Amino acid sequence: MVYSVMIFAPRMPGITHEVFKTRYEQHMNMVAELCGDAAPLSHTRWYPKHDADDKPVLLAGNADDMYYDCIITMLFEDEAAFGRFTGSLLTEEANAKIEADEAGFWDRSRMKVMVMGDVKEWKN
Repeated sequence: MVYSVMIFAPRMPGITHEVFKTRYEQHMNMVAELCGDAAPLSHTRWYPKHDADDKPVLLAGNADDMYYDCIITMLFEDEAAFGRFTGSLLTEEANAKIEADEAGFWDRSRMKVMVMGDVKEWKN
């Protein structure tokens, strides 16, 4: 059974959405190298559209309450595959590289990571 993880990633204060987006794409290239064959089946990134004031364009709600610059889904073959992925990134060397890179753009203190349960989709 596919194991799905969702990440809500916020930028650090003082970093623009565009800088975050560029840095995150570079970051993921590094993560892909570090995890090698333990990579997820897929890694999908959604970057909310931002306006000229660098606020997310919301159709409902307050833009000041929306501080995620990327919404990510990663799919793995199963929970064991997810364990291999995280294990590959938690070595002392890999973890140090990841933390050093994220320190320049990613606010980990506000990040959310969740395991997904049932997924329902409606297509027309």
